[in-house]
Formats: sequence, C-alpha cells, structure tokens
Amino acid sequence: MKANCALVLTALVVIAPACFAQKWEVGGVTGGGFSSGLTVSNSLATATTGLANGVAFGAVLGQNLYPRISGELRYTYHFSDLQISGSGQSASFSGVTHSMHYDILVHSRATRSRWQPFAAAGGGMRVFRGVGTETPYQPLSSFALLTKTQQWMPMVTFGGGIKCAVAPRVLLRFEVRDYLTRFPTKVIAPAPGAHLSGWLHDFVPMAGLTFVF
Repeated sequence: MKANCALVLTALVVIAPACFAQKWEVGGVTGGGFSSGLTVSNSLATATTGLANGVAFGAVLGQNLYPRISGELRYTYHFSDLQISGSGQSASFSGVTHSMHYDILVHSRATRSRWQPFAAAGGGMRVFRGVGTETPYQPLSSFALLTKTQQWMPMVTFGGGIKCAVAPRVLLRFEVRDYLTRFPTKVIAPAPGAHLSGWLHDFVPMAGLTFVF
C-alpha cells in the first residue's frame, strides 16, 4: 500500500508540471505607431490633425485556453504627440496614450508548435493625454486646439503576427495591431464652427519576447 502511494505521488510530481506546461505566457513588446490623420474644416479651408508617429512599448499576459486559441491581457504605452497642419503652418503638442485591452488569438497551428502564426481581435479602453506646455497662441487655432487634458475612449483592436519558439520556454513574436477608436475631440478640440469627427486608426508593429510556463 505504501509503495503504491509512493508511486502515485511520484507520478503526480512528474505529470503535474507537464499538465500546466506552457499554459501561461508573459513578456514585453516594443515598436512604433503610425496613425491616420483626419480632416478638420471650417468655413474657409481645411487642415489635417491627429497623432504623430511615435515609439510604443507594452506588456503581455496570456493564457493558452485551447490547442489553437489563447487569450491575452495587454497594456501598451505609446508616445503620441498631438499635431495639426495646413495652410503652410503646423503645430504640435506632447502627448501619450495608454491602451488596456483583452484579445482572443486564433493560431493556425497548435500552441505547442515551434511556429505559431495567429490572428487577434479584442477590445478595451484607450486614454489619450496631452502633456505639453500650453501657450497663449497656437497656429491653426481656428481649426482645432491641442489641449492639455485627457480623454478615455472605448477601443477595438485587431491584427496578427507570428510567434517562434527560440528556446524551450521562450517565444520571439512579431505582430501588427490596429488600435481603432473614435477621434478624441476633447484632447484635439475643434474650434467653434469647425467640423472634426471620425475614426482614428493607429497601426502599431511590434516585436518582443515572452516566456511560457
């Protein structure tokens, strides 16, 4: 009896780590954002406004739910200066964004494969913040004002990429995401009589390392 118990305990010790192997994934990514601009118009002319290109980095916490499906909780910090240009003038204002979202990843191959192409889609919230120093006069203020404020916006994200196992518990990953929100009209505020609305696409290619356990 004691021998059988010892054998069962030994088996559990050996098997249990394998049962939970590679169930969780944690790590970091870095890259850059390329945002689409929107047209802002008044009764006389038009200008283009939006977010400047900037560096992004973030953290990933994932869980392998099924052989080809996983879920990820993500946070991305993005240097995203506010900008406006038109009529031979331009203005900019320091800005950042914080993106927090949960994604579902569908892999074309099992999550234990060395190469794991995937498509991703999810949603969450994005915070736009103007963090520069305000001045009495801003060029193109008849179109929009770049403000020192913040705005929370619902966000949808989708994209895809590939993971590659470079060590038994280390994944190298490359991906491209589109962070899609309504335009933050409190942070980039249209002037009275100006029209500014639409969707903001922020395309963010990233690379990083994650560790599975």
